[in-house]
Amino acid sequence: MRFPRDPPDAETVATVDIETTATNPQDGELVSVGVGVHERAAPLTDATYETFHRDGDGEVSLIRRAMDRLDRSDADALVTYNGIEFDLPFVEGRLARHGASLDLPAITAAETHVDLFPDRRDRAEERDEPWPSLEACLESYGYAPAKTVWRGDPVTNGVFGDELGPAYLRTLGTETGDRFRETLAAVIDHYLRTDLEANLALFYADVGEPFESAYLGTESRFDG
Repeated sequence: MRFPRDPPDAETVATVDIETTATNPQDGELVSVGVGVHERAAPLTDATYETFHRDGDGEVSLIRRAMDRLDRSDADALVTYNGIEFDLPFVEGRLARHGASLDLPAITAAETHVDLFPDRRDRAEERDEPWPSLEACLESYGYAPAKTVWRGDPVTNGVFGDELGPAYLRTLGTETGDRFRETLAAVIDHYLRTDLEANLALFYADVGEPFESAYLGTESRFDG
């Protein structure tokens, strides 16, 4: 679904994406968080994407590291796809489960947060249509989403939650799992980075700004 919108007055745009084992923070856990930053005057291929994964210090440490990076981005706007109702509430829900408190970066406030999903969801409901996925929205503009293929199958939210994420978490705290964890982290890195770029690409498509991508239309395969 296309959704033209006015561009925000922002020179630097950040994006965030999380990977979890379930959609409910009461049941699922955070595995990884990605943060992307792009200077709008530069090509999108110059955007930086950083990934943060669970380690022996747990979820709260993961959240603090990722949110610190988002805060240090000095971005003027945050772009997400369903960040208002999923990504950020999930982060806050996991903090609450651990009895921890952390103020999210100021960039997550409503006035600087451009969530590309709610307007599309509302339009889809008005038309009695299914909610559009990020991938479907990119395809509506003629862009092919990137693919992360693990063990012969494309990684999806379902595959991540059921297989990839739990497999990564099982390696924590085991010396024998170090090499396997590195292999799984490489898969997650690619999956996160392509999602982060997809968020930015859809944003620029919506506001009508041309861009070149590093990942759209590509496929990377991982066998470990």
